[in-house]
Amino acid sequence: MTQTRPRADDLLIRPAHPDEAVALAAIEDAAAAQFARIGMDLGAAASDPAAIAARAAEGAVLAASLGGRLTGFAIVTVVDGNAHLAELDVAPDVQRRGIGRRLIEAVTDRARAAGRHRLTLTTFRDVPWNGPWYRRLGFTELAPAAQGPALRQIRQDEARRIDPLGPRIAMARPL
Repeated sequence: MTQTRPRADDLLIRPAHPDEAVALAAIEDAAAAQFARIGMDLGAAASDPAAIAARAAEGAVLAASLGGRLTGFAIVTVVDGNAHLAELDVAPDVQRRGIGRRLIEAVTDRARAAGRHRLTLTTFRDVPWNGPWYRRLGFTELAPAAQGPALRQIRQDEARRIDPLGPRIAMARPL
């Protein structure tokens, strides 16, 4: 019997349920493990299923499923009046199939519908599937002077916890 891979058009993006938090955290951990291939150990930034469940209960998490299997998610908050992509993860075995891009499109649609005018995020500047990937999606780097106070605070917190692994930046794209 021939097994077929689910097609990208089988992708469903919908609000996540709090009871999916453990599965979503496993996706986050698997995606974070990809950084080890380039010498970056994100172990200290491990996922928190309780935090994901709380965000899902607030309606801040979009889940992606492909062929009925959870394959990725995005967490969106509001920072300085802008939609802010706090997390985006795709399971490693289905990466490079447009799931991340489709999650960004869904986040953008929801943010526009909520009256937001900009989508912000923070990411590693040079990691190919971070800064360069977001640039291809129309995001540009924000200088500190162009960041609102809450986004600057997020970057300051990251500078202590995550920046030793590699330079991080804030980015934005108009909606």
